[in-house]
Amino acid sequence: MNDPSLQQHAAAVLEWDQVIEVLAGQARSTMGAERCRALPLACDLDEARARQQETAELVVLAERGDSFASLSFPDSRHSLDRVTKGAALDGHELHDLSVVLGLAEEVSRSLERHREESRALGAVAAPLEQRPGLHHLKVVIDRAVDEQGNIRESATPDLRRLSHYAHDLKQQIRHRLDVLLGSRRYAEVLQEHYFAQREGRYVVPVKAEMRSKIPGIVHDVSASGATVFLEPRELVELNNTIKVAELEVDREVRRILKELSGMVAEYAPAIREGMEALAALDCIAAKASFSRLVNGRTVTLNAEGRIALRKARHPLLVLTREQVVANDVVLDDSVRVLVISGPNTGGKTVTLKVVGLFALMVRAGLLLPCAPDSEMAVFPEIFADIGDQQDLAKDLSSYSAHMTQMIRLLRRAAPGDRAPGGGDSPQALVLLDELVTSTDPAAGAALAQALLVELSKLGMKVLVTTHYNALKVLAQATPGFKNASVEFDVGTLSPTFRLVVGVPGGSSAIEIAGRLGMDERILEHALDLLNREDRVLEQVLGDLQEKQRTLEQDRVLMAELRAETERLAGEAREAAERLRLTEREERKGVKKKLTEELLRARAQVRAVLDGLKQERTLIKAKEAKQKLAEIDAHLQERLAPPSDNVPLEQLEAGARVELLGLGATGVLLEAPQGKKRVRVRIGERDMSVASSQLVGSGERADLAEEERRQPGFSRGPRRMSPSSAREGGVATVLDLRGKTADEAMDVTVSALDQAVLSGAPWLRLIHGHGTGRLKTVLREYLKRSPYVATFRAGERAEGGDGVT
Repeated sequence: MNDPSLQQHAAAVLEWDQVIEVLAGQARSTMGAERCRALPLACDLDEARARQQETAELVVLAERGDSFASLSFPDSRHSLDRVTKGAALDGHELHDLSVVLGLAEEVSRSLERHREESRALGAVAAPLEQRPGLHHLKVVIDRAVDEQGNIRESATPDLRRLSHYAHDLKQQIRHRLDVLLGSRRYAEVLQEHYFAQREGRYVVPVKAEMRSKIPGIVHDVSASGATVFLEPRELVELNNTIKVAELEVDREVRRILKELSGMVAEYAPAIREGMEALAALDCIAAKASFSRLVNGRTVTLNAEGRIALRKARHPLLVLTREQVVANDVVLDDSVRVLVISGPNTGGKTVTLKVVGLFALMVRAGLLLPCAPDSEMAVFPEIFADIGDQQDLAKDLSSYSAHMTQMIRLLRRAAPGDRAPGGGDSPQALVLLDELVTSTDPAAGAALAQALLVELSKLGMKVLVTTHYNALKVLAQATPGFKNASVEFDVGTLSPTFRLVVGVPGGSSAIEIAGRLGMDERILEHALDLLNREDRVLEQVLGDLQEKQRTLEQDRVLMAELRAETERLAGEAREAAERLRLTEREERKGVKKKLTEELLRARAQVRAVLDGLKQERTLIKAKEAKQKLAEIDAHLQERLAPPSDNVPLEQLEAGARVELLGLGATGVLLEAPQGKKRVRVRIGERDMSVASSQLVGSGERADLAEEERRQPGFSRGPRRMSPSSAREGGVATVLDLRGKTADEAMDVTVSALDQAVLSGAPWLRLIHGHGTGRLKTVLREYLKRSPYVATFRAGERAEGGDGVT
């Protein structure tokens, strides 16, 4: 059915030209806009997918802010045509070519950075791949031509020399002119005290009646004739010298332009190829911009004729209206013909245009304004007969014009006219608005049925709008046919513009006429005249639509309730997680307070011991014993095990425990049942601890994993590490690198306890530099610790500021 005139007519009635104009307006270059207006349409599925992929990639890059610069570049095709014929380009043309070459390099580099996610765009931009020759040409042009298209004085040594010489001569003549204008000889003959240039020669304005008093050459006269512009004789020779110098400069400029033009001519084919690639990318960028304007989405494409559009909206309506009703249009493999009925102004024709425009858009690489889970078939041929086609020039009525179009369609189509690949895949999409009208209704309905059956046999995908009840019955009873209707709200007597697939609709002509103000008597008369069967059918269709609308409302309500339930469940999960985190933070706070309480108690014990050492008397010893008893009672009260701790007798080897006396945590190495003391691993040390000083946390620890966590651990033979240095059996060097602040604090507090009990004079904490947070936390704690007399940063040989 490959008839260009039918395809052009379909594009015209679908208002494709309006879409194209909006698209061209998004382009940033003349060549890009031209490509948009002459946008080719893909003829097969693979090509359509490639076009869609190009646009989708550019949309993603733009949304991420990684898109390349604006594809605004000058159209230099005419300059390339001239230069290949031997013409010399001027500075502006050369600068435009430099802009093109620079943009080509920039786009190529940008796409190279995003090669993996921009494979389709990379294929389009392949001609832009950087070539040393083109880059050198840009460098040479930029060295000789400035941004305004002027040749730089520094372009060549000769041009610099000649330009400076001409400049010096001009300075000389201006000095001579200043002297002349200030002399008494010229005071009475000058019209005004200034000098000017005429035909490149310096002149002075002399009163017309005084020109004979100054010998020289007249080059111009003012409009009023009162002033003559005269070149004094004493300046003629210097003006001649300046003129010769300027000609030498111009000759060198022309030579430079000719040389640069020769270089451009050598690379003209490559430059033109790059410009075409830039124009193609600008066209794709325009498609991406258009797709963002209409909120377009990438959809699944197929060649089997399946149409499953979800929340589809007319692209031109999206651009001009704030609210557009979205519709679902679904035609699976089993449906050849969709018969759409319903009231006038209900949106039947808009539905046809949406499907037709979408069919064109997927072939052009434009993303569709619908839900992303939609699917659209690629139709190589589209036929559309929409609107009033009365042709007075050819003496054709509306009926005759429509029939002429249908006859041309049927002549072009042939049985087995299918998409490439064979099978039952339809190659043509046919859109018919009010098929066979403007004639006798009975004959029109019969002819319309015959035409639809024939189009179905030819394997075409057909969407047709109608008011004929016979076509609704045909769609209900014939395999491959399906009814649909635009919804009509009986309560408000107005259309909702929603498409309901599977249910035919009534025309509601009498109801709409009443809503528009038609006289009630006329409406009652019309109802009396209406055929009883038609009246019953209209009533049934109305009831069907009302039930369908109620069901849809219930479906929407159920979906909302389900979404609300899922939302509440999610909030409940979040609240539970927040509560768990809050409890964890509260436990950390309690532990911190208890640790501080323990430190204060230890300081008190130390003070008591120091006092006892100074005064070793019986009275002092009794006082110390009483004081220690008070401290112990207070600690027992403050450090009572939390209610959620596991009793010690229920624990087994490998369980995590907390040492109330030291405020540290460890791992049980043996079952505690019936034992007064048990072995516990704290950090790297295995200790024997009184069972009464332990409480269980209910957690288990992996002993092997616990060992791997320790500083200095390795799978090979045991070696001495910084954390293993000891004095009197107590670790005095702690390697805290890699630990969190809380972990490091636990190890440090425990080490201080052991150091005080064993009498170790010092500890070395290796925390490293890192972000500095660990060092800051440790030193803040050391400032207020009752066990620490003083601390300092390590010397250079000791590890510097990474050690305390």
